[in-house]
Parts: sequence; structure tokens; C-alpha cells
Amino acid sequence: MSQLNFVDVFDMARESAGGCCVTQDAQAGNGYFPSVHRLMSAQYSRSRFISVFRSTGCHLRRWEVFSDFLALAASELDMARIRTPESMAHCRKICDRYTTADIENMNEMFSLMVCALEAKFHDFLGAIFMELELGDNFRGQYFTPYSVQCLMARLLMPGIQDTIRREGIVTVSDPASGAAGMLIAYAECLLEADINPSWHMFGSCIDIDPVAADMAFIQLSLLGIAAEVVTGNTLTMQFNRVRYTPVYYFNDFEKRLTDLNRHRVMLAFMRGLSDAA
Repeated sequence: MSQLNFVDVFDMARESAGGCCVTQDAQAGNGYFPSVHRLMSAQYSRSRFISVFRSTGCHLRRWEVFSDFLALAASELDMARIRTPESMAHCRKICDRYTTADIENMNEMFSLMVCALEAKFHDFLGAIFMELELGDNFRGQYFTPYSVQCLMARLLMPGIQDTIRREGIVTVSDPASGAAGMLIAYAECLLEADINPSWHMFGSCIDIDPVAADMAFIQLSLLGIAAEVVTGNTLTMQFNRVRYTPVYYFNDFEKRLTDLNRHRVMLAFMRGLSDAA
């Protein structure tokens, strides 16, 4: 199977978003026009996203609109469940709450999110969540700034080249992941070290909040990071849902992780024999 990287994932994401990203010529009130010729800055995408979001579903609470957008976006990226009767019924139920103009706005928001993440690696949805004060008003949640997450990720980098040479894959876990900002920061560090995270990194993240899990799943999917995203409680080990990002399937991580685990078990067995002798 050929390797898939985050550039390929963005190409596919543009297609699902309607072909491509919007240009900076698209100002509020003038419509927006697909273009593959110019890449919007992350800051413009973020500003435009917030503007479109605030004009979407005005009859509903902001938390509801944000969580509905995330649910629709996540359903389009979940390869194991996409187009299943259950998924389609759930999406229809959400869409029935909105006008045609609102759904068009959500399509634009998805395109803007793709553009923002393509412009640079960062915790786009976590930053949006905090800027809109959704956590303060409704859930009491706080997402760690991406700059802090980058610092934490860099602390995990020493010895990474040796691990890649020895095992081929580096695994990173976050038991309270939020929007997966730390995993995104770690993938960015790998890129800076000239290591393809889409092929050499596997992330595992858990969050008790389904909305945070949706954010993590969407961003890891769009950034081409192989990961499992679990909705559940790390402390009680009660898990409600497990999803795998597209690159997990495309780059055959199920087999590669199985082979790696066998390799580790064999090494442990051999060490045990050596110690016994």
C-alpha cells in the first residue's frame, strides 16, 4: 500500500468540502468562490470562520450550533461509519434544525477549517472554542494554548530518531486530549525533524466530552495523523466510542501496530530468557 501523507488528506478534504478552499477575495456579503490558486492565511480563515459561524443557526444557542457542525464534519471523516443508515439518519436529524442557508454556511465553515489547518499546524478548533467562550459559558472547559502544547511536545522529542529506526512507529497518548492539540504539536515537531508523521506516528487520545472528541477526531483526520480517538472516561475506563482517522486505514496502521506489538513481545521474551540464564 502506498503511503499517504497530510498533503493527500487535504486534497481529499477539499473535494468533500466542495472542491477547494475559498479565496481572500471573498468578503462578507459578496459570496465566496472556490480557488486552488491562493491559500488563505490561518488568521483570515479563523476570522471568516467566526463571522460565518455567528450568522448560522441564529435561532439556536451557540453551543448547539458548534456541536452540530462538529458532528456533521466528523461523520464525513469517519470511514468506518460514513454513509451507514445510522450515520445518515443522525445527520438528517441535525440538518432538519437548520435552513438551507445555514447548511451552506456550515459547508463554508468546513472549507475554512481545511484552509486554516493546511496553512499551518495548530489547534484551530480549540482556539475557536476559547475565542467564542463556549467553555466558559456552557461547560467550564479550558483548552491549553498551542504554544504550551508545543513546549510539551518538544520535551518528548529526544531519542525519537532512534525509536523510528528501531520500531518504525512512535506512539503518543493523551488521556485527556481535548481537541488533540498536543498530538498535533508533536506531529509538527516530527515534520521539523524531517519525519513524516502520517507514516511514522500513531496517536491515541481520550476525552470524556463527545464534543471535544469530535474536535480531536476532525483535526487529526484533516492533518493526516493516524490515531484512535476514544470518547470515554480515562479514570473509570468506561468508553463509549472508538474512531480511527482515515490515515490509520490508508497507511495500514492496524497491521503495522500488530506487527510492532509482536516484535515487542518477542524482545521481552528473549530478554527474559537472557536474564534467566
